[in-house]
Amino acid sequence: MKILGALGAAALAVVLLGAGTLTVEGVGKTHAGIVLPDVPPVGSVIVIPGGSTLLTFHRDGTTSNEGNFVMRVRGDFVAAGFAIAYLEDPSDLRPAIARMRQIARPVFVLATSNGTTVAARNAANLGVDGPDGIVLTSTVTKESRQSFASAASADVRRITAPVLFVHNGNDSCFVSPPSGVDAMVRRFPKGADVTRIDVASSEITSDPCDAFSPHGYLGIEADVVAKILAWMRAHGAPGPNH
Repeated sequence: MKILGALGAAALAVVLLGAGTLTVEGVGKTHAGIVLPDVPPVGSVIVIPGGSTLLTFHRDGTTSNEGNFVMRVRGDFVAAGFAIAYLEDPSDLRPAIARMRQIARPVFVLATSNGTTVAARNAANLGVDGPDGIVLTSTVTKESRQSFASAASADVRRITAPVLFVHNGNDSCFVSPPSGVDAMVRRFPKGADVTRIDVASSEITSDPCDAFSPHGYLGIEADVVAKILAWMRAHGAPGPNH
């Protein structure tokens, strides 16, 4: 990995990655790591991790939450031809969505665990400035001290973009029960473009609510990514041979 140089206040650094080039730049009131693939991008994906949902960027191009599911697999989306972005603070996605629309449409938001609350609330509140599609994995539907809020608290009736829910049937994290997804899906208006995909795995080396568990799709990452990519391609992103 090679640091090409500092680019001032607007762009902190550029790093060459195996599947693309990373630029860290100012976006709105925060900073975004934007990775461009080595080919013209077929679309964009804004990645929102779980936990606090906040990230710190390191000089070598890594972040403070590399183990999180969506951070572990972000390179797979670059390899599939997408430009991706991840934010120090993703609470307001409007500037990041506008920036990624300049790079490549459609713009999807891919969130996991506590990040699903951020994604759902932004999609509900931003209207035409919101994403072209959202993917909610291990959706948090119960509030607790650990989750601080839930995706179920978003007014999903105001979400007009297509939505994909991905859930692990063996997810034993108490804030993301499979039944909570069922209840949330039922709240969408009739005719809404909402899809649910269920997967199953049992490998676990961490707390049930942490990333190295069924909650974080440990051991089945490639299968989950393939299913998400298929959904994205069915919702406006060209395939690998476009």
